[in-house]
Amino acid sequence: MLCITWGMILKSVEDQLELTFRYLPTCFSQLAFLASVRDSYTGRYLHEGWAMQSSAEQVHEILRRTHKDVFNLVLKVPFVTFCRELKEYLESLANTQQRTMTLWLELESYRDMLPEGMSRVSRGFFLSQIKIALKVLLTIPEWSLIQAQPASLHPLLVPPLPRHLEN
Repeated sequence: MLCITWGMILKSVEDQLELTFRYLPTCFSQLAFLASVRDSYTGRYLHEGWAMQSSAEQVHEILRRTHKDVFNLVLKVPFVTFCRELKEYLESLANTQQRTMTLWLELESYRDMLPEGMSRVSRGFFLSQIKIALKVLLTIPEWSLIQAQPASLHPLLVPPLPRHLEN
């Protein structure tokens, strides 16, 4: 008789990453996660749980590639969305937003989010975006444009036209 328990069902690293990203709904939160599994001294991506399903080298390569892909997505996010995602991420941390933002500006810890091998322009753009976003959020924490949007990602810029009665 074959008995399989949940712990025995091994998923690929890609499946595990996809499952993890389901709980990290924004590009910024995914970027923060990927930066957190990289050793800042060696540049190696480490995830003990996933290393049981694949070689450390394969885990490193998948996470390295995904880090670059997510970083490139973050670069394409409009500034208002970037601010909203940053604010949501900061709200998920244990520290107060104000304190975290002040520390990030002073220590520039967000630099750890940069993947290795990105162009100077991409790095500079990201760093300027995050510095400006942090300053905006510190100055105007309740900025109406960054409040959670209802169902639609694109608010109507023009009110809908009134419907005319059909004859």
